[in-house]
Amino acid sequence: MGQHIGETIKIIERTASTNNYATSQVRENDVETGTVFLAYDQTAGRGQFANRWESEAGKNLTFSLVLRPGFLEIYKQYMLSKMVCLGLERFLSAHTEGVKIKWPNDIYVHDRKICGILIENSIMSGQLSLSVIGIGLNVNQTVFLSDAPNPVSLKMLTGVDYSLETMLKELLQHMDKYYQQLVQGRFDVLDEEFEQKLYRLEEWHPFQDEAHHYTGKIIGVNAIGQLRIEEKDGPVHEYHFKEVSYL
Repeated sequence: MGQHIGETIKIIERTASTNNYATSQVRENDVETGTVFLAYDQTAGRGQFANRWESEAGKNLTFSLVLRPGFLEIYKQYMLSKMVCLGLERFLSAHTEGVKIKWPNDIYVHDRKICGILIENSIMSGQLSLSVIGIGLNVNQTVFLSDAPNPVSLKMLTGVDYSLETMLKELLQHMDKYYQQLVQGRFDVLDEEFEQKLYRLEEWHPFQDEAHHYTGKIIGVNAIGQLRIEEKDGPVHEYHFKEVSYL
């Protein structure tokens, strides 16, 4: 099976948000599935719930990927996040150690954030008609000015100055490998690998939910993408995004 992801890469010198740009292109043009929109300068990158993504021009990989995952049932849409996270984790682990997936949509190296993901799905006639997947990956940036608590880049970790073109090509190959598994319905393989890579898996840490502050350990993610945390001397809790905080 040929590479679906990254066969077409469209380069934009400057845009506010690659997700917004990609979505507008899909509306106006015939965009092939797997197309990547890469911006050298993203001036207002978006994260979850109106969070901003800081990225110095020409230093990082900021891009959006267009997929049409109509083969996925709506309740399995979190599999897209697993696929993307696993591709990123595998790519980054070839260059540094301590890479983990922080549920639901960040990649961490030890306790520092190196990558954020924003997935925007469209549903039509009961099917996942479109998925626009935005990725902001810190590569060569070494100074961060925003109040983001814990950013890190590959260059800060390794001292190496990377070719963005080479790194993008390598990353998309990893991502495509996991996408092929998704297309083939190999959910069990993706589920198992994803859980093994979870940040703070099977470690006791403090958490905070709407009701209380407690010590618990992450034990996995359920079929609909909720995080499962076992409370010390207590029950297992299941959370949707933003229902629990890591402390």
